Amino acid sequence: MAQFLKCPHHVFDSNKVYHHVYLYILPELRPFLPVFESIEPKKLVYDDGEEVIQRMLDKSNNQLRMYGSAKEIAENLKIFRNFSESFRLFQSSTYPFNASALIYESLSGNKYICKPDIYTIIHNIALHTIDHADTVVFHVVLTMVLKPKIMLIDGHVEFVKFDEKMFDEIEKEMREVAKKSHQQASAQRNNLEKLLLNKNYAAIVSKLRELNPTTWNDVVTNSYLEQLQSLSQIGKQKEFIFAMVINSYIMKCIEQIVTEQAPLLISTPESSPITVRLFEDGEERYVMEEELYHALNRLSTGSKRFEIQNNGFVHKGMSFKEVKAEFGDQIQKIEVSNGRKYKIISKYFQFIRTPILRSKHRAVPIRSHFPEQFVIPAVDFFLEFFKQIIFGLKVFQKYQSSDWKNFAPIFKKMEEIFYSDQKHQYFLRADDTLDISQQTSQLEKYEVSPVKKVRNAKSDGFTAQNLKNELKYLGLTYTFPEIQEYAEAVYEGIDMVKKEGYLRTCDLFDAVENCQLICILNRVPNLKMFLHNQKGCKRVFGYKCEHCEKEKKTSDALEINQQPAEVLKTSDVQKSLENQKIESLNKPIPNRYSQPALSASQICEKCSESSAILVETQNELKMSKDQLKEMEKKVLDKEKELSDLKKEHDILVESEAKKTEELAEMKEELNNEKKNNQEKEEEILKAKGNEELQKIILQLKTENEANERVIQNLLDRISNLSSNNKKTHQINEKTIEESTPIASVSSKNAPLVIDCLICSSQIKSGQEVIRCPLCKRRFHSNCAFKWRKDHTQCPACNGDLPGI
Repeated sequence: MAQFLKCPHHVFDSNKVYHHVYLYILPELRPFLPVFESIEPKKLVYDDGEEVIQRMLDKSNNQLRMYGSAKEIAENLKIFRNFSESFRLFQSSTYPFNASALIYESLSGNKYICKPDIYTIIHNIALHTIDHADTVVFHVVLTMVLKPKIMLIDGHVEFVKFDEKMFDEIEKEMREVAKKSHQQASAQRNNLEKLLLNKNYAAIVSKLRELNPTTWNDVVTNSYLEQLQSLSQIGKQKEFIFAMVINSYIMKCIEQIVTEQAPLLISTPESSPITVRLFEDGEERYVMEEELYHALNRLSTGSKRFEIQNNGFVHKGMSFKEVKAEFGDQIQKIEVSNGRKYKIISKYFQFIRTPILRSKHRAVPIRSHFPEQFVIPAVDFFLEFFKQIIFGLKVFQKYQSSDWKNFAPIFKKMEEIFYSDQKHQYFLRADDTLDISQQTSQLEKYEVSPVKKVRNAKSDGFTAQNLKNELKYLGLTYTFPEIQEYAEAVYEGIDMVKKEGYLRTCDLFDAVENCQLICILNRVPNLKMFLHNQKGCKRVFGYKCEHCEKEKKTSDALEINQQPAEVLKTSDVQKSLENQKIESLNKPIPNRYSQPALSASQICEKCSESSAILVETQNELKMSKDQLKEMEKKVLDKEKELSDLKKEHDILVESEAKKTEELAEMKEELNNEKKNNQEKEEEILKAKGNEELQKIILQLKTENEANERVIQNLLDRISNLSSNNKKTHQINEKTIEESTPIASVSSKNAPLVIDCLICSSQIKSGQEVIRCPLCKRRFHSNCAFKWRKDHTQCPACNGDLPGI
């Protein structure tokens, strides 16, 4: 059953993917999208459209870098289009099933499904269980059956209980339909093939239409006629006709299945359960006011009715706490955990838990209570709108001004829909935009600055300083002189949520956007209050909301005040007693003899206890101060020790640098010497037959190789020493002394015991030797010359020896 809830990968064609990307990106960037025909022909996609999106990115002139990779865009599109009745907002004419079916839970734990999603499941079952030769044609015909049915659900948002057994029965019926359709198609096949021999294509299509007239119209008829005529081979024509016959029978059966479920699918609002969506956004829970009032009106049997208003743009919300506080009596009656019904009502009432979904750059639309309308939370509208201001219109780059009053008309227009005094979450129309063209046109009288693009981040990411440099490069420091002060906080926030192991160009776009947002919020108090009331402060990276901090302090103070007196902290008691002592000192001191002294029995017991606590607290405070001093002393000692180690490390690094430089000079001298030896070797090789010269050549080669080994050993030793020196904070004075290289360049290792393979005697130090250039085995020089006179191969490796 789970596989039928998910949208199949091959549901979308490349044209739909293109359209979804078009809706996902900023309106100002849409002209940079390549023409669809230049990407690829229309076909089904099997990778969520990632390949199509990559082609779009390649041909967009680098204008879509802020959205990340093709894979990221594909993943965000899956979230963005995944809502009920998305076909209405996307205006899909080919097929309406753009999303996966979602199963919701009520507060009482019952499972519900939105009515249009029932057709989505039927659509997915058909795609999974029925074999079809032409997937594209099958999609089109399937939509022709289901779309008229789903369009009948055009009222308020309605839910029904999710019945898994019902869909299991539908799956079983469809599998039987698939078997029967092949048998029925075989019976019709011969008659249609006779018409095919006479090339009577119109009669063939007319016969196909008669098999299932409800799913055919003139447009479909003409389309199939053109496809049949375009096939040149008779074999392909027969396959096409057979597929059409099968599809006709299948669709007829599917239509019958849907008709059987009509009482559930096309139930009237009066017969459906009373439900209200409870939107959940993190810790926030709220309802749509108009939807709640509609449910209460259905429940009410008296004359009291709630007026449901709709201005087409703003949709009010109400927190769940307020709902329970205002309508507690009704909710206690109708919010039943076991689903039982009360006698006073005919239906039961359920809150459907509905999570607020968001892709990275767009909020997922939500069906409003009213037909054909989609909304998003006002805070999402706010952030999406500012993304358009910053990266779409690029207002603060194009119209640079040190006088913030020049931008005042724009924000005055914003405050008309972003209410600073509205503490309830509310919604705004998703398919609408805030028109500020008139306000931005007033800025054209000022000098228009050239707009620079955000540069690409380095291959290994960018730093906070790189971000500061980018803000200055974009000219934002002119309008926002303080913008670089927020760079580090924004950088830390972006770095915590990055998708890759390093910060990319798309992350740099996010950082630039958040820096500008902070500057704007600090300049426009009403927008700052709006964002705070709509619980969106944490969505701006690096932003510190003064209202959040104030509420936190108030909450902490209330929490302390609500605690019992016996659990108050000792520090609070001490502070209270100290205040009392100060007050007593400020009062005038009376005559010590004017009143009789108080007896011990008259002393307040609470004061005695408080005094004892005070003495104990003072002793503990004194001990804490002593411990603090001791810790501070230890910290200073450690810092001094660390400083000394750092100095020693710097001296060691400097020494190693000098040694490395000396080694480089020695290596250069060795190369020069090697070059001179090679020149001498070339001169000596000209005098062939001279054995003494050959001995000199071999001796020089041996010396060169020995020198190379010495240099290589020194290089390895220096490399090992440098790697050890990187662990600066873990070494102590003893380790530094032990890690200091002792051997000098002139030091030699103990000689190895090597025997001459020709004479079987040991090669002693100082004797002249010759080494095989192939196996590197050494021999006495005299033994080698004698051996070479009678042999051409090495006695060790049997390899061919060069002339000696």
